[in-house]
Amino acid sequence: MDIQDLQEKVNKAQERVDKIKNTIEKHKKGYEKKVIALDKLLEEHNKSQRWNDIKDNSNVAHMFYEIDPDFHHDFYWAVCDVRDKERAIVDSGKKLKEAEQVLTNWKEKLGHEEAKIQYIQDTVPEVIKSFLEDWKRRVIKYYKTKAEGYPEDYQVYKEEKSRVYFECLKETVERLVSENREEFIDRYCYHREESLTRILDVLNEGYKPNNDYEYINLIHFHYTDHNDPDEHPKYRDVVERFNSKYGDGFFQAWLSRKFDNDWLEKEIEQEKNNKLVDLMNRVTKITGTITDAKGLYLENGDINGIIIGERGKAKVQTIGAGGYNIQCFHYRVLIKEIK
Repeated sequence: MDIQDLQEKVNKAQERVDKIKNTIEKHKKGYEKKVIALDKLLEEHNKSQRWNDIKDNSNVAHMFYEIDPDFHHDFYWAVCDVRDKERAIVDSGKKLKEAEQVLTNWKEKLGHEEAKIQYIQDTVPEVIKSFLEDWKRRVIKYYKTKAEGYPEDYQVYKEEKSRVYFECLKETVERLVSENREEFIDRYCYHREESLTRILDVLNEGYKPNNDYEYINLIHFHYTDHNDPDEHPKYRDVVERFNSKYGDGFFQAWLSRKFDNDWLEKEIEQEKNNKLVDLMNRVTKITGTITDAKGLYLENGDINGIIIGERGKAKVQTIGAGGYNIQCFHYRVLIKEIK
């Protein structure tokens, strides 16, 4: 979450606290009215007691049951009204305590994020900011490019997955039938030869697009048999190849938000700031407070060079990551003390 999101959380939490406080005040006023009504009832029936005198009596609602049965009914319900308001105040107090803790938590998170941004503004050298800003730009470009190809790739994936499922199903059935026809009929065809005939007819007709439901429900494999087509290596390969490209959690989160670019921008900005702080912490652990960052330079998007602090010097070196399924913007920054 960025500062704006956190501020909204704080505002909503504050609204919740204020609302509960208002509710408690209403309950307290209601309580006072109920007490006044109860005392008035006691007075009208010539009773010397008042609520403050008897409220600690655990059996207060029934104290007139034997000595004044006619009065007892009205008094009992008047006490119930007072007790209801007391419970409402206590229950609301518990809710207030919980709501105040939620508010405190969100304020702490907001303060932490504000401190991080202030630290970046006041402390991080411009060359490091530029390095991570370039990283952010490349990340956003990577995901947008990925999103552009997703609809077509997903359609191809759906069709391939359906076709391969059919192929694996046909292969599995033919293998099991050839190994032991009678056992197959007993186990998967409810002991009916005609059920096997129907299965084989469907499979021999060949693959038909948009027939997934029938293929999946043609045979119900017992999970302990490990014969289900979706466990077949060919089928798993199709699924894993697609997931290797589009299955990462961040892309799926963006997809679930219908490729909301504002969300993408905010999330990457926050991650950029996290990386800035992490990189600075690693540098200053060696150098102490930075006094000279002129020795750092950017080259092809990488940050390299020498950075000097009050406690010493450090060499900064970026190592790009490559190879199969490595995102183009992935990198490692090495920080090494110069002695």
